Amino acid sequence: MARLPPALRPLWPYAKVLYTAATRAVAPAAQQLSRLRGGYLPRRVAVSIDDAVARAGRMEVVRAGETIERVRPSGNPADHAVFTAQTRENVARAAVCLLPWGRVLSPHAAVITGTGELVEELSPYFGTRRSSEHPLFLHPFPPPPTVINDRLGVLATRGDSNYYHFLLDVLPRLGLLEQAETIEQPVRWYAPMATAFQRELLDLIGIEPDNIVDSSTITHVQAAELIVASLPDSHLRTPPWTVDFLRRRLLPLDAKRVPGKCIYVTRGRQRHSRIVVNESEVLNALSRFDFEVVDPGRMSVVQQIRAFAQAELIVAPHGAALANLAFASPGAAVIELLAPDFVQGCYWKLADCVPGLRYRYLIRNERQASPERMRGVASDINVDITALTRMLDELSNLGDDTRAVC
Repeated sequence: MARLPPALRPLWPYAKVLYTAATRAVAPAAQQLSRLRGGYLPRRVAVSIDDAVARAGRMEVVRAGETIERVRPSGNPADHAVFTAQTRENVARAAVCLLPWGRVLSPHAAVITGTGELVEELSPYFGTRRSSEHPLFLHPFPPPPTVINDRLGVLATRGDSNYYHFLLDVLPRLGLLEQAETIEQPVRWYAPMATAFQRELLDLIGIEPDNIVDSSTITHVQAAELIVASLPDSHLRTPPWTVDFLRRRLLPLDAKRVPGKCIYVTRGRQRHSRIVVNESEVLNALSRFDFEVVDPGRMSVVQQIRAFAQAELIVAPHGAALANLAFASPGAAVIELLAPDFVQGCYWKLADCVPGLRYRYLIRNERQASPERMRGVASDINVDITALTRMLDELSNLGDDTRAVC
């Protein structure tokens, strides 16, 4: 969506349908064309990791499948159908595989076996329902691969330029790789380094730049032994172990909740990007709580982690900055602001993984939500100030004397 000019972003759901249909239509021709120069596009599909290693390679299941049950959150309006539908979810098993002479095609990090099969389980893409809709088929002539004569661990994946997906999809792959007992650990890593937050997080997690093959600049790679872990959170179900892993590896020991510290997370002023359109009214309502306005886009990763860890009360519109709820402190509270036609439960699930973190959602009930899940992905947010004030008072548990907390 971010690739579209702001004025066109409301059209993104419709453009996405046309985009995937066009990709599906040209995929067979692209595969044929690819054979004229390199033949680097996949010729077949392995639906699962099991299918891929049946012909070459090996795998280890490192986490069994699980069922996650959560208590429906409180919010306005009460008992929203999206949250109700997600209180019980199944998470598939997670595995690590070794693919001899496997390849990865970026920018969407499609994993291809040494025998030319697209591994569908390891190569998902947003909004697609079949492998032929994957955008790699729009480019029949990728460059020849850079060959790595070593064990190369794959961290790159679709959406890794987004802070949420980098935290919840990319880094927990390390946790899966560390649990593998029969597959050797990688010597080098295939990961993106285009943005400051990517470089900082990789450094914080302990991966040195000299050991990284940058997927942002080297878009096609082949390794003697390609080592790939499942995507831990590809369906936005947030297994609790992923948040535990991030907290253990990234949360400073001295980053604790500070009584009275309240933060409001802004998304700026660019229309059609889920900004709060009545933000001045929101800030006026928060003024009696002594809120600090923070803009994560202007902060380092460490500053973001500390801001969320120290906050006693967090108010934020739906957006990637809320991935930092992984570092919030027990006993804190968060209010997520949502547009009525784009309600997702991913940050509720993330908050639920932090023991004692109180979560509330706030949706202005002004129009019927679209039955199409992504229809309002670009919708800006108009906050019900009366409902917000009431929710703040409830969370503070201090009635009118709110300044005692914030």
